[in-house]
Amino acid sequence: MRLRYFVLLGFLSVPYLILTTWDLSLFQTVRQDNLLLSSAVSGQLLDQGKPVVGAKVVRVLFWNMDAELRTEITFTSERGHFQFPEVRGAAEFGFLAKLFHVPTISIRIYVPVDGVDYLFYANGRSSYQGHGETGFPQIQISCDLKSRSVEDELLPVGECEVELTEEIKNRKYD
Repeated sequence: MRLRYFVLLGFLSVPYLILTTWDLSLFQTVRQDNLLLSSAVSGQLLDQGKPVVGAKVVRVLFWNMDAELRTEITFTSERGHFQFPEVRGAAEFGFLAKLFHVPTISIRIYVPVDGVDYLFYANGRSSYQGHGETGFPQIQISCDLKSRSVEDELLPVGECEVELTEEIKNRKYD
């Protein structure tokens, strides 16, 4: 009977001994700053090949570490150009998140036309590394309003072409 109590006491004390001698910093949260959520985006908005001046352009960013969407608004210049800066974020990660966290980042660019938000660009990331969306340092797009359509009577979309810079076109790969 005493042996049984001794074994039970020894068994119950193992977690205590492990927790008091083990490095508890593994279980603390760690804050990481400067996480890259979206590359910079620059583009030009055209209508039948002509620049659209003063048009509203909206970038919406979803990150699985944020409670709400991030929304940015800009307007096109006299030559139809628009630009969004890169987006960075910070988060606190617990023990398991440090080990198993995979970011889910969705990037969408909309252009409102006559009260309808047309989706012109959509991409995503699953890494905080640079150039995660297209492999290029900056996303450059050209969008033409003539490509607008409503798919399945539910999804208003438009088409953008991702443009390659001269630097990227001339890059030599080993």
